[in-house]
Amino acid sequence: MCVDFAGYLARNHGKVLYVAREEGLDKTLQDKLNDKEVKHPNLYVAANIPASLTFYDFIFLDSVNRLGLKPEDLNKLKAMYPDKSFVFIFQTTKEGKFRGANTFQHDVDSVVELPEKGKAVQYGRFNAGGEMRIF
Repeated sequence: MCVDFAGYLARNHGKVLYVAREEGLDKTLQDKLNDKEVKHPNLYVAANIPASLTFYDFIFLDSVNRLGLKPEDLNKLKAMYPDKSFVFIFQTTKEGKFRGANTFQHDVDSVVELPEKGKAVQYGRFNAGGEMRIF
């Protein structure tokens, strides 16, 4: 879902950086980019966070857990780049629970979980939430 969303944003709204620490720049990610037809000149992929994010409008961090980031690191990034939109991707436990400090969850505007293939559930501080079929 995040790769699709990154492609959509690149095609329609600006420059996108997808930091793929979870999978790296391996064949799996390349297949996703090609199979989903999201490849676009505005979509950039990196294995690590570059020194500067000024070039990008949207930054995906996949995953925050693999990047070893703490809540204060994310807050610092948002403060340094207030005109950027961030998408933070987190790992979950085998039971489907959020992995990481609850502070992460309270610092975001919206949470989208994928509890099962084809279903996205959203909740957050701006509305009562909802769900939809995505695949």
